[in-house]
This record gives sequence, C-alpha cells and structure tokens, in this order.
Amino acid sequence: MSNKERWLSSAALLVAILPFILVASSLQLLPDRIVLPTVNGEELMLSKYQYLFIGLFGGIPAVLMVVARILRARRLVERNFTFMCIAALCVGGVFLLVSVYGVLYHIRMYDIDLIKRFDFFGGAAVIASLLGGMLSTYFPQLRRNDVFGLKNKYTMSDTRIWTKVHHVAADVYLGAFYAFAVFSSMLSIWLEFRYGWVHLILWVCVATGLIIWGRVYSYSLSKRLGNARDKIDTVSVEE
Repeated sequence: MSNKERWLSSAALLVAILPFILVASSLQLLPDRIVLPTVNGEELMLSKYQYLFIGLFGGIPAVLMVVARILRARRLVERNFTFMCIAALCVGGVFLLVSVYGVLYHIRMYDIDLIKRFDFFGGAAVIASLLGGMLSTYFPQLRRNDVFGLKNKYTMSDTRIWTKVHHVAADVYLGAFYAFAVFSSMLSIWLEFRYGWVHLILWVCVATGLIIWGRVYSYSLSKRLGNARDKIDTVSVEE
C-alpha cells in the first residue's frame, strides 16, 4: 500500500466512524425525547437512544473501508482501491454532515450549556484515540531515529526490523485507536456519561499494550532474522 493510499483510506475510515461518535457524545446533552426535522417540514418525535441509530449508518462506509484495506493488503484490489476509498469518503462525509447538523440543531434548539454538561474526560480520550490513529499512518514513512517511533534495542539495531515493525504498526495502531474511540463512545452511554476518568485510564492501558506489542513483535522479528542468518551460515560452512 502506497503512502497516498494509506492516508486516503485512514481519512475515509476516520470520517466513517465520526458520525457515531458525534451522535453518541451528544446523547449526554439531550432530553429523553427529542424532535427531528423531516424533509417535508414535519417534526418527528423519538427517544434519544433511537437517535443513536442515525450514527450507526456510518458503519456502512467503515465496513467497506476495512474490507478494502484487507483486500488491498492481499493485492486483490490494487487498481480499484483508490476509488473505493473515495466512495467510502463521500458516503461517510454525507453521514458526517447530517450528524454535525443534528448536533448543532439540538444544541441550539434546547439551549444546551456544553461547559456544564459535557464529559470532557471521555471526550479527551476519544480525541486522543482519533489523533493517535491518524498519526500512526505516518509510521511507514519514518526513518530510523532517536526521537520518534517504536524505539527498542531490536528496531534500533537493524533497519529491516525498524521498517517491518513500523509498516505493521501502522495498521495495528490505527485499528486499535479507532476501535477504542468507538468503544469509548459506547462506554460513555453505558456509564451514563459519568466516571469520565475511566476512559483516560483505559486509554493509557491501550497505549501501554501497543507499546508492549511493538517490543514483542520486534523481538520475534529479531529471532526470525537471527534463525535465518544461522541457516545461511550453516549452509555456507557445509558447502
């Protein structure tokens, strides 16, 4: 996957999951029964949890993008991958615009005070996850350095390990952080938007787990390369 394809697909996936996150986050601000405007000018009354289903439509382009990335990794849709990303981005963008309009409409309609009612701890965890997922897309472009990246004694000792680990980590970090952003939004609903500090603790656990994964994966690559070198040396000695 080229860098252009990686960034485009990551952006499409981000846009696809944002409608659910926005709608889920807005539930803490809404009354139990809300009014939705319709195309013909009439008003539709429904519960705020029924309103959540609007955000679930964003799962359509998200699933499309996940499948497209899997197929691209297996080199089955090399020519059409960019068009699939653009299609998912356009569909997700429509759902996102509808979700943003709905959130702003209800904030204005019910004169909601965001400062008093919004769970900023949970929101911070979600934003950190989304930023972490997008920034991980840059991993394959990182050259070995002493400042940024998955630095351990294995990646710093061999350029091949550094390159392989960061290519795989781009997908692992993206999937983990985006999945946590969605999970955190669902957890907020289950906790009734209380105990926001729980989201930050869980985020730290996820980030720590990813760091540990990077070290374990680097170690396994180092062992594999070491075994391969031993086999080559053995064959050379025998010849």
